[in-house]
Amino acid sequence: MPKKVGKSVLAITVFVAVVTVLWYAQLRAARSAKTADNQGIEGRPAYKAQMDLADPGNSYSYNYELMARVISAEAKGEPYIGQVAVGAVILNRLNHPHFPNTIPGVIFEPDAFTAVTTGHVWLPPVSSSYRAAQDALAGWDPTGGAIYYYNPAKATNWWVATRTFIVQIGKHLFLR
Repeated sequence: MPKKVGKSVLAITVFVAVVTVLWYAQLRAARSAKTADNQGIEGRPAYKAQMDLADPGNSYSYNYELMARVISAEAKGEPYIGQVAVGAVILNRLNHPHFPNTIPGVIFEPDAFTAVTTGHVWLPPVSSSYRAAQDALAGWDPTGGAIYYYNPAKATNWWVATRTFIVQIGKHLFLR
């Protein structure tokens, strides 16, 4: 019996060593390509996002899923370009000095998104929101650099009047 236990321990040790080496190699590759350079869509400039692919909280799939959820909850019923625009605002905030520098940080900043405050962000996303998140992450920004948006039929905060209007897409006004 001790021989079998010894072989099992050896096999587990080898397995853990192999996984560790592979994880370390992937970590080095991710760090060397930390800036994700994507080709712009329809002639728009490329978007550059800082993502630490070794951090599970900031992995591409986590960011992608989180963005799709916010897009779905904030822009459900809006035209597709309006859904992409909500994703673009998240990314524009990511590159702005007054906002957190991670996608979860931007999304979960207190009172930043109504859908997070109300919990609607945790409802199942509509399928188009995944495509919209992908297009936004690929660099499509139909807002022209907006860092805020609101629906004037729903929001009545005086503060939005202090911001510069850029464009209206669907029912949302996008602001700088």
